[in-house]
Amino acid sequence: MGGDPARGPRLAGVGVKTQTWQSWARTCAADPDSPSNLSKGSLGALTGQDTRALDAIVACWGLYAASDKDGQRGALGAVRALLPAMQPSTRWIAMELIPYALDWSDRARLWPLVTEE
Repeated sequence: MGGDPARGPRLAGVGVKTQTWQSWARTCAADPDSPSNLSKGSLGALTGQDTRALDAIVACWGLYAASDKDGQRGALGAVRALLPAMQPSTRWIAMELIPYALDWSDRARLWPLVTEE
């Protein structure tokens, strides 16, 4: 993964070094033209457990991006199950990471599907 923070990353080819979600988020936070709500220091509130949950959630966003309807349904269910592992005050970061695997416009479409009861 990796790519232009304004458009979101694209899946990397075999043998291509990939950008981590943490690095991508910091790049977005530093870019004044980024549509991201992340700002400098946003990741500072994350605990080790939050970070591990986000690692898994980012993998779920990637699964969603590359899957058929069944895979997408499973990915959304997994994100729903993982969000409670994060501090309530940091869960919004999971929404900001949707464009790491998809596009910026997907935030508004997907976030309600994992947060509505």
